[in-house]
Amino acid sequence: MMTEAQITAAVDELVALVAKGKPMDAFEKFYHNDIEKTDLDGITHQGKVLIEKLGHEQLANIRQVRDFSALATVIKSNRSFIVWSIDLDTMQGPLNVVEVTIQDWQDGQIIRERYFA
Repeated sequence: MMTEAQITAAVDELVALVAKGKPMDAFEKFYHNDIEKTDLDGITHQGKVLIEKLGHEQLANIRQVRDFSALATVIKSNRSFIVWSIDLDTMQGPLNVVEVTIQDWQDGQIIRERYFA
């Protein structure tokens, strides 16, 4: 089991990669092969291969990013919370939201991730 300090360091690196425009690098490094992800729409997907494919599709759908930043992080036990500020345009229109990502860590990687706004 990871310590809170280890999870904090991993979350800091994940946030830094996203800030550099490298979210898929963060995904490759920090997401478990058996990841279960529930998006804002409530739909849950399972498995790194499928979720990576969906991530590339989402990124291809973005036309302009005004803000995609982490406002705060909290680490407690094997769980991390990241508050994201997102303001961007997709092919379907604008997305402006503050969301919380809850991540459960196992074997040094995120095994479960849920988004709430």
